[in-house]
Order: sequence, then structure tokens, then C-alpha cells
Amino acid sequence: MKTFLIRGVPLSMQQDGWWLNAPPPPSARGRTPASRLPGWRAGLLVALIALGDAMVWQVTPGLSLAVFGVAMVLVAMVAAGRVEPGRLRVAAAGSLLSFLPLVELVQPLSFAIAVAGGSAVLAVIAGLIPAQVPRAVLRLWPLGLQQSIRDATDAVGTADGARMAGWARQAIRHWLVPILLGLVFIALLLMANPVADRWLADIAAVDPALPQAERLGFWLCLVPLVWTALRLTALRERLAAAPGARPATPRREGLINPASTARALVLFNAVFAVQTVLDLVYLYGGVGLPDGITYAEYAHRGAYPLVVTGLLAGGFALLTRRWATHDRLLRALLLVWVAQNVALVVSSLVRLDLYVGVYGLTHLRLAAGIWMALTAAGLMLIFWQVCGSRDNQWLMVRGGGMALAVVYACAFVSFDAVIARFNLSHPVTQDHSYLCGLGPSARPVIAAAEVARGHRLCPGGHRIAAPRDWREWGFRTARARNSLAVIQSKARR
Repeated sequence: MKTFLIRGVPLSMQQDGWWLNAPPPPSARGRTPASRLPGWRAGLLVALIALGDAMVWQVTPGLSLAVFGVAMVLVAMVAAGRVEPGRLRVAAAGSLLSFLPLVELVQPLSFAIAVAGGSAVLAVIAGLIPAQVPRAVLRLWPLGLQQSIRDATDAVGTADGARMAGWARQAIRHWLVPILLGLVFIALLLMANPVADRWLADIAAVDPALPQAERLGFWLCLVPLVWTALRLTALRERLAAAPGARPATPRREGLINPASTARALVLFNAVFAVQTVLDLVYLYGGVGLPDGITYAEYAHRGAYPLVVTGLLAGGFALLTRRWATHDRLLRALLLVWVAQNVALVVSSLVRLDLYVGVYGLTHLRLAAGIWMALTAAGLMLIFWQVCGSRDNQWLMVRGGGMALAVVYACAFVSFDAVIARFNLSHPVTQDHSYLCGLGPSARPVIAAAEVARGHRLCPGGHRIAAPRDWREWGFRTARARNSLAVIQSKARR
């Protein structure tokens, strides 16, 4: 039998494959994967949990939430290693914009902005490009929870008996002598220093109490949140992964097609024309309403349904735009219909204004007005899109940016004060129970009105509780407290 030899390879390597089972080189034996809880990452985890306990546990939400959010971002930067200067600047600006609403006032809106903005900042720190950030914001925390469970399982699985014995031997070899001699020196110094001996006695007298089950649960909830910020590099590929491509198949003509679109637009324009004419007659023409129908009822009945109508119309316009782009008749019908929808939403704003002029402002009516204005602006963007033959991505970027800007601005507006100021300065039906149930920001406005009118509107007076410490401080509440103090001091003079 002839032997096949590979020239240039040593004889020992030709005869067997011992090198395939060789142990790793000494420089690589001490390395452990990042998921095995290296000391610095475990230390940051414990430090952030301790900070979260100090900032959030049994504390009325305030400035402490913003401090904890900033700490999460800073720790994420440290754990991610070297971050490009451009990304650092984006992360700094994003953190400021995300957590500033929490400094103004902690409310559901500002909390949602902080969570979404903070998630986007973490995605930027992880190294994602701008196009990948929106999907990463939605996937960050579910993937972070999965990574936390996986890393915890790996850490427990590697802690076998041999490894634990090695750790114990190393700890004894490195720490036994320092600890024993240290205890001897401490005992001698305590004998020579009565003050230090008193301190030790006071410490020994403290009765250590185990944390409550609720507090332990709070710590466990913080673990995956903090660990997500510490493991951004491990999450980068999954956060950046694009959705799976759908198999290319011939496009089938569904219920929405050029023929159905043309017929729908003709019908919709005819139906909407009736409503547009009625609004022109009764809202703008000054013609009296039929007997038994008041302007308040007419305004209230149409304010909210017309917003839903405008939203549905916008969705239908997006679905049918691809056929209207290449057909002049469909394009003209679509533009007329979108214009009618804009007019109807403007009419709904006029109806709401009439209703508010009789019954006053509430949170729901104020929110409806904002969404009506946003709907009208979105429909005008659709009109612009159709005229310019632009794609839906163009519309989504501008419409989404406009909506985000409005929602972000709303986080800094004290709607309680706006409602109280409007209802007290206009001849509307006064609902004192609703007025007195508004938040702290409305207290200075109501107190000023009471001073001007010379009688109380709300029983029991006005008081805004001061925060117990700086963690519960909020800028808007502090402003309201100072304004109320000034008004009350003037009233006593």
C-alpha cells in the first residue's frame, strides 16, 4: 500500500492529528466570554441597581427619573467601549431632548418620550445607522430581556464544582494573610482609640433587616433593564437585522384596484359634497338651524366623527395613490376628495370651538383640537404628496416628524393651567367640581381668580405640597408653588 505524504509538513504531524486536541495557549486560557459576567460589568450592574433603588424606590417620581436615565446612558457608553465622537454628540443631544420633559414634569407623556428617546440613544451607542434606529427602539427591550436570561443561564452553567474549587483556592491564597493581619491591626487600634471603639459598638448595635419582598422584586425588574444597557455590543447584530424578505410572487389585483378606486372616489366626493355644503350653510353662512337643534348640539355631534373620517380618508388615499399617480382622472378625483377632507376637519375645529365657547375647555376637548389640527396638517401633506408625485416614505418622514414635534412640545405645556385660565376668563358654563379637580399647575390661576372676584371657587383653599427631597423635584410644580406663594402673600396684605 502506497503512503500519501504532504511535503513540507513535519513527520509527527503527518502521522497523527494531535494538534487538533491541543489545549489553548496560556494567553487564551484565562479569557472568558463577555456573557460570563466579568468583574467590571457585574460591578456596574450592582452600582446601577443601587442607584435605581436610591432614586426610584418609594420616591414620588421627579428629577430622580431623569438622573437615573442619564446614568443608564453613561454606563452604556462605558460598556460599549470606544464610541465615535459623532455618535457621542448625537447621544448627548438625544439624552438632553429625551430626559428634559421629565425635569419639567413626570407624567405619562414625558415618561413615554423618555423611554422612546432613551432607547433611540442606546441604539445609536450600539453602533446602528439612522435607518435602523426606529426598528431597534421597538426591539431593544425584548431582545435585552432575552440576552439577560441567556447570560444568566451561561453564568450559572459555567460555575461547576472544579471552577468553584479553583476560585476558593485562589481566594485563600490571595486574601487569607491580608485579612488575618488586618483584623489583628484593627483590634490593636481599637484598643488604643476609644472613639473608634465607640463607632464599632454603634455599628454592631444596628439590627440588620432583610429587604422586603417588594423591594427584591423591584431589584429583579431593574436587572434586565440595566443589563440591556451593559450588553449593547452583543445585541448590535440582532438590533440591526432587517426583516426577512418576502418571496417574490406575481401581484394579484385585490379589492382595491383602479376600477374600484375610481368608483369609490366618485361616490366619496358626492357624499362629502353634501356635508361640505351643509357646513357652508350653517357654520359659515349664518343660516339658522332647524327647530330643536342648537349650535352646541350641532358642534358636538360633528366634532369627533369628522376626525375619524379624516383619518380613514388619509389611509385610503395612501392605498390608492399608486394608481392616481399615472391616471389624471383618478388624480383629480383624489385631490378633490383630500381637499374636501381638509375642509371637513377644519369644520370640525370650528364646531369644537363653538362647543367650547358654550361649555368650556376640558382635557378631552383640548386633546381633540390638537389631533384635529394634526389630521388637517397630515391631509394637506397628502395633497402635497399627490401633487408632487412623491412616495409614501416622503410622507411618513414629514408626517411622523410633525407628529413627534407636536407631541414633544405638548410635554412642556401645562394644560391644567390653560384650561383653568380659559374657563375663568370666558363666559362659559362653569363646572367648579372639574375646575377644582385640576392639577397643581391650575392652583395659581384659580387663586388669582378668587382674589380678583373676592370669593372662593374651591373649598379648602389651595396648597401645593413641597417635595420631601431633591429627587421628587419638578420644574413645573416648583413654578406653580412659587406663583401660588406670591399670590397668597399679596392676598394677605
